[in-house]
Amino acid sequence: MGDIVTKDSFEWIFSDPKIVKTSSVVCRLMDDIVSHKFEQKRGHVASAVECYMKQYGATEEETIIEFRN
Repeated sequence: MGDIVTKDSFEWIFSDPKIVKTSSVVCRLMDDIVSHKFEQKRGHVASAVECYMKQYGATEEETIIEFRN
């Protein structure tokens, strides 16, 4: 594996850099936007979309716009 990635690269990624944390949050929100309706039909746990809607009294459309901004 040393030919593909260096030890320094592994150490950097496992140091939990801010860009990795932020990217994870963005990906999670994108996933929640896409899967929100499907998950609600299946009765799964609340998504970020549903939590935001309840907390701020927003519509689904307003919530998605806010997440995308």
